Amino acid sequence: MNKTNHHILVVEDEDIIRLSIVKLLERQSYKVSEAVSVKAALSGFNLNNFDLIVSDLRLPGGSGGDFIRLAPEVPVLIMTSYASLRSAVEIMRQGAVDYISKPFDHEELVQSVKRILYANKSSEMTAFNSIDQLLGSSTEIIATHALLRKAAATDLSILIAGEIGTGKRLVAQAIHNISERKEKRFITINCPSASDMQFKNSLELAEKTGICTVFLANICGLAKSHQRAVIELTRNSKIHCIASTAKDIDMLCLDDPYRVDLFRAVNAIKIEVPALRERSSDIAQLANYFIEKVSQELSFPIDISEESIKVLTNYSWPGNITELKNTLYKVALTLDEGSIISPEHLHAYINGNSNTQNIAKEALTTSENSNSLSLEKYFIQYVLDNQKTMRETQLAQNLGISRKNLWQRRKKLNIPRPVK
Repeated sequence: MNKTNHHILVVEDEDIIRLSIVKLLERQSYKVSEAVSVKAALSGFNLNNFDLIVSDLRLPGGSGGDFIRLAPEVPVLIMTSYASLRSAVEIMRQGAVDYISKPFDHEELVQSVKRILYANKSSEMTAFNSIDQLLGSSTEIIATHALLRKAAATDLSILIAGEIGTGKRLVAQAIHNISERKEKRFITINCPSASDMQFKNSLELAEKTGICTVFLANICGLAKSHQRAVIELTRNSKIHCIASTAKDIDMLCLDDPYRVDLFRAVNAIKIEVPALRERSSDIAQLANYFIEKVSQELSFPIDISEESIKVLTNYSWPGNITELKNTLYKVALTLDEGSIISPEHLHAYINGNSNTQNIAKEALTTSENSNSLSLEKYFIQYVLDNQKTMRETQLAQNLGISRKNLWQRRKKLNIPRPVK
């Protein structure tokens, strides 16, 4: 579809900004109409005739968010000077397809408009909603959705960071599925296990294919002999490189400076997939989703009690959504038709120390607490006592924090690492 077929409505009450945007979009060969308020837009146009509405959030007598309700079939790009995470998340929850912060670069606006108009919105929603790890309405996951959309519109290399079980590979696939490369190949290279021959064949396939996406799973396990080839791959404009890691690359760079160039090359955009314990408000929605899914697969109804939801919410889920899903499926397979999952059913599959871990997490993340000094002493003592026998990931899980948080606390509290 040519740009000239796209009709855009710009709604902005500040004349200078509105006229600037209109001229900018007209120079891109779009057909552009303008209005100063929601009321003016409604009286002057049939909103459903537009391909995109670009609106300021705060307007005289209304809000740019009103267009989401008034024209539900038309994508809405919100401009806001109040781009705190909270307002951005609320906009996305209401149904805006994207937001852009004022003041913005002209090229940024053009790219956002282009991405929205040329993206298949239904396939984008399918790409997100079909992935368990992206379900939810928490601040953390909505912000992740917004970043995925922006990242997918670029050719910059992307690093997806997250703990085991957060679905990094599926997130990479979602980025590919909403990008301009969605009809092209998605080539996966498992860095730790790829032999020299497998690695070479995968690179040759990517270069032969031309336009494609290459997903470098577990980039921290890449052999040093393959490092130069990956750096060169990120410079190929036809190939979109997406890498994943469950490890802290900052720590790895300190331990092995030779890898700095590699991680710089694959880390133009970094997406942190939140651990499930960091978005515990999504657990109820996820649990009900999995219960409904397993009920359909088993062909008989199963339900879950409110008490069980509380147990799930209080557990720290070191295996993240993968562990949550597997736990509910295991429980469901032991039940009869019409059963309701109770806390007793769950205790056989998850550790009984969920409440203890939750309390520890809350305590350790309270910075303005009068007991902060004793908490710091406890933290230091626990790490010193256990770091020789536990890996960093296990230490972090037992303390109810992320591995990155553990690293930051080590630095802040000057906790020495064990001598090897």
